[in-house]
Amino acid sequence: MKESMQIIYINGASSSGKTTLAKAIQKEFDLPFLHIGIDRVIGMMPEKLNNWAGEPAPLGFSWKESVDETGHLVHEIQTGPFARKIAQTLVEIVLTMAKMGHYIIIDDVSFGKCQVDIWKDALKDYKVIWIGLKTSLDILETREKKRGNRMHGSARAQYFQVHKDVIYDHEFDTSKDSLETIVNTIKERYVSK
Repeated sequence: MKESMQIIYINGASSSGKTTLAKAIQKEFDLPFLHIGIDRVIGMMPEKLNNWAGEPAPLGFSWKESVDETGHLVHEIQTGPFARKIAQTLVEIVLTMAKMGHYIIIDDVSFGKCQVDIWKDALKDYKVIWIGLKTSLDILETREKKRGNRMHGSARAQYFQVHKDVIYDHEFDTSKDSLETIVNTIKERYVSK
């Protein structure tokens, strides 16, 4: 049975393929889906508020170096008060777009059930498909290195946190499921009213 939806929420670690999937949905779906994510609102911030090189950024986003339970070096995202406000601003932007009747793809890195539940509560009045996008750790780490603009160990840190205790409508593994298969699965099951 097909269901209607207005919003596609995609959660996954950085480099899991969220933006690639969002662009493929925009290309393949007849409806004009708008693509938004935390990277877009971070891009609106003054660069001086964030530090992506490993130093602290008291107001914005930064990385904190630590060691995971297996002894591997990881970098975990830190959020200052302005960064937290920006994250909430993203939710408000999406709500405004939804109220105006837009079709929306949310490309997000939420850390586990508590953060995804904030979205679920905010979007409770809308038809949403909740997608968890995963891939193997070795592929994530390889993509992290290739991109060259990611802090070493951030993929590993996110890998163990983003999906923790989250229940999705669908989970896809980009190391096993082709982009075409993922898009077709979403397209075949969910249609707009």
